[in-house]
Amino acid sequence: MDAVHTFELGQDPETDARALRNAFGCFTTGVTVVTTLDGDRRVGFTANSFTSISLDPPLALVSIGLGASCLPALAQSGRFVVNVLHVDQQDVARQFARRDCDRFDGVGIETWLTGVPVLNGCMANFECETHHAFQAGDHQVFVGRILKVRYDPSHEPLVFLRGGYRRVHTDAPTDEVGQATSAGGRAL
Repeated sequence: MDAVHTFELGQDPETDARALRNAFGCFTTGVTVVTTLDGDRRVGFTANSFTSISLDPPLALVSIGLGASCLPALAQSGRFVVNVLHVDQQDVARQFARRDCDRFDGVGIETWLTGVPVLNGCMANFECETHHAFQAGDHQVFVGRILKVRYDPSHEPLVFLRGGYRRVHTDAPTDEVGQATSAGGRAL
């Protein structure tokens, strides 16, 4: 059986959506919980649409589906925190993906400059104020200016690939030919 699938988009919306979902699923992403406030009410959701944009100024991007219940709060608040989860926080990722529950139940939090909940024990936390927001297809994109950051690289990241949580099976980053290198650097 041929494992490679090729689809020309634009023939059938349902087939297009499934093909795109499967193709995007081949890209490994980190798992985050994005938190914000709806007035005084804490709001949070699991997301893997997160990326760095710029170091100067410090900018990061998150996106959320237009039908998501958390979208109005995120749009109105003008501030949010991206909490990057580690492999031992799969239960947190699942909890913040559930509906009709208190997603913050049993989760340790603190607040920083903006008052938005910051999850304790994460690999990294990025406190942001909305710098720019725009609609892109069926998602709303938020570019956040990073105000404060905390990170602990001693954990293994929680990643998502092909519809499930995965582990990273390496102890040291490698360069393009597989030689070990220091984090963020290149092998000499």
